[in-house]
Amino acid sequence: MIPLSIAFLWHMHQPVYRLRGERACFMPWVRLHAIRSYYDLARILDEFPEVRVTVNLVPALLDQLRAYEEGATDRFREVAATPVEDLDESGQAFLLDHFFSAQKEQMIDALPRFSGLYERREQARRLRGPAEAWREFSPADYRDLQVLFDLSWFGFAARQDFPELRALAHQGRAYTAADVRTVHDIEREILRRIVPLYRAAAARGQIEVATTPWAHPILPILIDSDSAREAMPEARLPPRLRAPEDARAQVEEALGDVERVIGIRPRGLWPAEGSISHPAVELLSDLGLAWAASDEGVLAASDRTGATDPYLPWELAGREGRLALVFRDHDLSDRIGFTYSFRPPAEAAADFVSVARERAGLGDGAGGRMLLIALDGENPWENFPRAGGDFLRTLYGRLSTSPGIACRTVSESIAGCPRRGTLRRIRAGSWIRADFSTWIGGPEKNRAWAVLAGAREDLLPALRRGADPAAGRAAWESLRAAEGSDWFWWLDGQFTTLYRAQFDQIFRGHLRQAYEAIGLPVPELLDWPIPAMPRPVDEEALVEPWGPLQPSIDGYENDFFEWHGAVRLGWASLDDSGAMQRARRPVAALRFAFSEAGEFLLRLDPESPAGRPAFSPCGVDLSFRVGERVRLLQIDLDRDGNLGRARMASDEEGPGGVPEVRAVARKILELAVPIRTIGLTPGLRAGLLVRLRCPEGELPLREIDFRVPVDGGRRPESP
Repeated sequence: MIPLSIAFLWHMHQPVYRLRGERACFMPWVRLHAIRSYYDLARILDEFPEVRVTVNLVPALLDQLRAYEEGATDRFREVAATPVEDLDESGQAFLLDHFFSAQKEQMIDALPRFSGLYERREQARRLRGPAEAWREFSPADYRDLQVLFDLSWFGFAARQDFPELRALAHQGRAYTAADVRTVHDIEREILRRIVPLYRAAAARGQIEVATTPWAHPILPILIDSDSAREAMPEARLPPRLRAPEDARAQVEEALGDVERVIGIRPRGLWPAEGSISHPAVELLSDLGLAWAASDEGVLAASDRTGATDPYLPWELAGREGRLALVFRDHDLSDRIGFTYSFRPPAEAAADFVSVARERAGLGDGAGGRMLLIALDGENPWENFPRAGGDFLRTLYGRLSTSPGIACRTVSESIAGCPRRGTLRRIRAGSWIRADFSTWIGGPEKNRAWAVLAGAREDLLPALRRGADPAAGRAAWESLRAAEGSDWFWWLDGQFTTLYRAQFDQIFRGHLRQAYEAIGLPVPELLDWPIPAMPRPVDEEALVEPWGPLQPSIDGYENDFFEWHGAVRLGWASLDDSGAMQRARRPVAALRFAFSEAGEFLLRLDPESPAGRPAFSPCGVDLSFRVGERVRLLQIDLDRDGNLGRARMASDEEGPGGVPEVRAVARKILELAVPIRTIGLTPGLRAGLLVRLRCPEGELPLREIDFRVPVDGGRRPESP
């Protein structure tokens, strides 16, 4: 009997970046991780046939990988594939803003020209500001950037298998359009290879394929959101969500989809974020799974017989012989994920083997122990030199020749352990602090859960009445995608990302599509960003306007002081289009204030004077939120810039005309509406969303948080 089985579980997942029915993904991370870690971790197994591992494939990821095989794309690839000469200002700004989204020391600095362009961008931003820095770069710079960004993402296996990549890295600069095509051709080839590679490795028994509920939801919270209180008794939680049928469907569909794609039905499951609870484990047991994995911190917090021992499998009391629970070594897993990248490969591998040997001696000497190393299979390698190839080869090599140690799959490791521990009750928790504070309990996370629960409550009656099967399936696909964990991870700024707004937009986009699939009206609340708007630091913006003002609503600035005292927000503070439309600036500024007669006043200034009245023929939607209540004012302007129609539509009210509205567009757009009409009262804190509807499409502006002035917002008299 082997004293110690080391079971590597490499978890591969990405959220659903592509809205149902669309060809383009919002984000490129499926494609970029594919040419790096997904390909590397499959190919390196060819060098170590005696090493067997477990790969946890999330169906949402497999679905997107197959979509790329069939011709899907993403905004990053589309910009990179556009000839530099054909890029407009928006495309050039996009390249400069987003084509340095790579780890600085190991990915950008590894390519000298890439590092030089990065330093030039930072200097240009300091000199000209982020919005204008793109003007400092030449077509040759942008073409190099198109190649270097993707080149930095290729992993060690891709560079080994494709000599063209090594040649491009050696060339270093002065790339051509043909070089851009070469990079994209290699990407397409790797994307075609990945699923067959994992299918072949599973067929020969070198990997065990495990999975996660379909869209990577936090299973215990989906079953019952109040389960978070088990580890967080003082937490403020959203209104209770209970969706055990969704949880069951997510697991069942995951098992079926992986079996169809890989050819083998998974026996085991890594619940998203290692999150388990007693009801979740009972569900997995009922569905016939052989094992599930979590973190040793959850084991330590649970009601068990005997001491905490994460080096043997555990079972639920009364369900012996049905589902084995295994718990990862938190310390060693995190050393690979977070610290070994800073140490020489030989030193890091020696440390790992030494600690593993020490832990093989724990217990009563009965032998047959397992060490579960479970971690993200994609993100750590961005921090390793040469994408982690040197470290993985050294580690696998040492383990292959270490007596008394074998790298086995999770199922093989469980089978080699004769003893079992018994759990009387599992305390709900995850791999992070053995609780759920990463995904629930903060104001914005709770709001997202409330929005999700509200959408589900709206959709269920229509689905249960027997909606058209195709429509019902489409609605479920969108709702299922919105239940994924990543949206809640990124929404409140707890973790840093340039793409927080995009994660929010995708989350709400999935929910919008769920309503649309079965013909239900989409609540106005879904137009509102989940994250709170950061206050602008570069604008003369007031949270509470002073006044009152009495401008003439005629479409002209008749006097400098006509709007003096209004809140003013420039384009940098209004742009909510993020990565999609960085340089599109139809609005130079927005001003708002209140009149002595109790009206809300709004002014929009165009980016540049136009031959026709500004913003016509267009529509302007003003959405006012107080708490969770939303009132929507919709205004249409004719070709002459005159008010065509004004109507209200809110959660409580149907459409209706609003004769009190005044609006006109000439050099600027001005409008006024009584505050009582839009549900505002003095002293009230509210939010405002402004959306332009023009022939070219819709343009939402960022949320504005303000307070309605008391007494007209008059300034105190000077003494």
